[in-house]
Amino acid sequence: MRLSERESLIYLEHAGVPLRRGMYYAYKRRLEKQKLERLHFIAAMGFEDQHLARIDTCELIDKLLWQNYEACEDPYKKAMILKEIKELQPYISSYYEATKDVISSNGVRQEDSSISENRTQSQPIRPGTDNGWT
Repeated sequence: MRLSERESLIYLEHAGVPLRRGMYYAYKRRLEKQKLERLHFIAAMGFEDQHLARIDTCELIDKLLWQNYEACEDPYKKAMILKEIKELQPYISSYYEATKDVISSNGVRQEDSSISENRTQSQPIRPGTDNGWT
């Protein structure tokens, strides 16, 4: 919701921050100049967390769908669950692909990523365990 100049000044006065018109516009100009900087800050701080949360959500959905598939007796419902699993895969793949961009934009050195690749290659993934990632 956008407020007019008058509404903004009244709101600020009721909030305990009385401003004159000139000072109001000085703050408004400063905020406009800092808009791009604020967007970069928000992107830098929140993007990684949001990215990881979405990956975790997709992985949880995948896991729960497979549990439902195993528990289901009805062949039609099993087919529908498999369809849902199939439709989830492009999302998971795109998040993993975007992870490369997130890592490279944060300046992670190539040798750091090769260490984790070597670890993954040398230790097989065992279902039902933490796979050494605790």
